[in-house]
Amino acid sequence: MQMLNSTNNINIAPHFNLSEFACPCCNLVMLHPKLLAKLVELRNILERPVYITSGYRCPSYNRKVGGVVNSYHCIGLAADIKVKDINLITLLEICENIDFNGIGFYEKKNFLHLDVRPTKRTRWRE
Repeated sequence: MQMLNSTNNINIAPHFNLSEFACPCCNLVMLHPKLLAKLVELRNILERPVYITSGYRCPSYNRKVGGVVNSYHCIGLAADIKVKDINLITLLEICENIDFNGIGFYEKKNFLHLDVRPTKRTRWRE
């Protein structure tokens, strides 16, 4: 996988642009094709926008936001998402059916962490 600079708003899949996954501090992007494919599948099922609130994070930005040291965001395997007008529990159930390997449920901030980690399935709540 290669690093890309996302200053161009390149369409990389139906309903997703490269810039949505960029690190806010340096504009670099690392995005695993499997993560993108599962997010496209989610978007198709929901038939509504899926907002990427955190995609790739460079190590310094990950530290700044309090991310874990070995965050899957830092290697392009994770995204945090929000979807307007859908119950978070319903969204969680749909993501379970898409079979994301990692799912974090952040009810207070109303988002899900989704990842395609190569290890066993993991679930957690904030």
